[in-house]
Amino acid sequence: MDDTLLDTSGGVAESWRAVCQAFAPELGCDPEDLNTAIRHQMMEFWKDEAAVEHWRTRLHDARTHNIGQALAARKLNAGHAKLLSDRYWDEQSNRMKLFDDALETLDRLRDAGFRLALLTNGPAEMQRWKLGRFPIAERVDVVVIEGEFGHGKPDARVFQHALASVGANPDEAWHVGDNLYADIRGAQGAGIHATWIHRDRLELKDDAPAVPDRVIGHLAELREALGL
Repeated sequence: MDDTLLDTSGGVAESWRAVCQAFAPELGCDPEDLNTAIRHQMMEFWKDEAAVEHWRTRLHDARTHNIGQALAARKLNAGHAKLLSDRYWDEQSNRMKLFDDALETLDRLRDAGFRLALLTNGPAEMQRWKLGRFPIAERVDVVVIEGEFGHGKPDARVFQHALASVGANPDEAWHVGDNLYADIRGAQGAGIHATWIHRDRLELKDDAPAVPDRVIGHLAELREALGL
């Protein structure tokens, strides 16, 4: 869902900029320095996804933790961490939007007879909030949320559950996702054709956690590959 159907990253930079501009005067620091410190801390924290996978269902807590670490490293008042974290969620959630090709693709797939499963990592409450705000759930046959199911991608059990729910075998299925570690490695581990969607057209690095079977820049390319 996130950054495949729903643009959740597009407003990240702008959201952090707004938060830092709002709180820098009270903290007594430069907003750009604060922004850099927080973004660097977050990037380092999530670099090894396997090491911090237990935080995926506690994203608000993880964000607050990292803001506190960044503030403490700059000898700023870490007691403000939750305030900044809550303000960031307000800023970012207001900037979320569906990609232009998301609903059309889901509708065409359904009309063509494909059975669709939505697999998403993260907290149940947050992901259900997104599904309540955007008309995605009614366009798929099953929704598997890490915070509800108890396991998240790349765990093979998530993919196996989704396959069973739609009555498909691994060799009949395609999984489309933006995360090489969770989506691509996970799908391939379950024997599923793994398609990496990366709208920024970034190239695979030599140390990429997985090599996708197919790379697309937007969902129209998926429709073309499936003859839709």
